Amino acid sequence: MFRNENGSIRKALVISLGLHLLVGVMILVGVNINTPKRPAQAASIIEATMIDDGMVAAQAERLAEMQAAREAEQAAANAQELAEQKAAAEAERKAAEQAAAAQAAREAEQQKAIAEQQAKAEAERQRVVEQQRKAAEAKKQAEAEAARKAAEAKKQAEAEAARKAAEAKKQVEAEAARKAAEAKKQAEAEAARKAAEAKKQAEAETARKAAEAKKKAEAEAARKAAEAQKQQEAEQALKDLEALMGGGSAGGASSAASAAEVDRYTGMIIAAIQRNWLVAPTMVGKQCRINVRVASDGLILTIGQGQGDAEVCRSAELAIRKTGTLPMPKDPAVNKQLQNLNLTLIPRL
Repeated sequence: MFRNENGSIRKALVISLGLHLLVGVMILVGVNINTPKRPAQAASIIEATMIDDGMVAAQAERLAEMQAAREAEQAAANAQELAEQKAAAEAERKAAEQAAAAQAAREAEQQKAIAEQQAKAEAERQRVVEQQRKAAEAKKQAEAEAARKAAEAKKQAEAEAARKAAEAKKQVEAEAARKAAEAKKQAEAEAARKAAEAKKQAEAETARKAAEAKKKAEAEAARKAAEAQKQQEAEQALKDLEALMGGGSAGGASSAASAAEVDRYTGMIIAAIQRNWLVAPTMVGKQCRINVRVASDGLILTIGQGQGDAEVCRSAELAIRKTGTLPMPKDPAVNKQLQNLNLTLIPRL
């Protein structure tokens, strides 16, 4: 737009200068054309003053003076007009120059404004780009910081959760241990109480049973002693009879005596085991058959697997082990028979 306006101004200036030059030339040419030629006028004057030379001369002089005055006036007018034209041209030139300068100044100002606007726009663009870069960088840093904080928070949360879980587990274990210890203590106290009570009852029962067994054993021993005495007396009577009769079956009498002795010592062994046997009320009415191998001096060598009620068999085995040594006869034949015993043990309260 500024380039078109500048061209139009230059074109107008050229046309204006051309017109001023043409007017100047026409004025100059007009002055020369309009100026009267002296020879022609002189000839006219001469022709007009043929009658009076003096008058002609005066007239000619006056005409010449008038002509000179007119020429001077014309020249002055022409000079003034030329000067005015030159001044006008100069003014127009200066005006054109001023207009051109103003236009150039306006164009420069416009160019400057455009440059400033462009610079401002570029600066704004750079500012926006820088803001966008900083915003992107800030966003990236914020995201990285957020991710770091999130990871740290997650790590702390996991650590806190693990700590709380460990603490809770520890508390649960401690509480469970406390309860278990308390329950164990209570159970031990209850067991101790029951054991003491059971021991007291067992001791009382054992004492009762021992007294009863002792009484029974003594009665049984007395009975067996009486039977043995009777048997011995019978045997002796038999022997005496045989002696009187001159012989008889000595082997049969000896076998009967051995069987009786085995039964007697078997009863004594069972009585010894009964004295060391702790019998519970739940065991009454049950029994256990168990094999026991014994040394000749009564030392228990082996205890076989009991057959019968499991509780009775376990309790009977403990009683046998507690007894340790069983009563054995001195008769080798009877002793030999008692070294392999199959005992039927029946708990009695």
